[in-house]
Amino acid sequence: MKENEVNKVLAGFTDANNTADYAKAGIAACVKTGIISGRSKTALAPKDNITRAEVAAAIRGLLQQSNLID
Repeated sequence: MKENEVNKVLAGFTDANNTADYAKAGIAACVKTGIISGRSKTALAPKDNITRAEVAAAIRGLLQQSNLID
């Protein structure tokens, strides 16, 4: 994913600048594919701890995108 595409995907999140540079492309790819959606519509919360429910939702999204589950 190119830097301008990463910036475009993350532009809607007010805290995207708090994300480490090395992680931005991976986070943008996960947002773009629907694996993650952020803590809210405008916040990623990249420095916060992740909850069990958020992990479960991310795994479910990954499995759905991989066509391993419906």
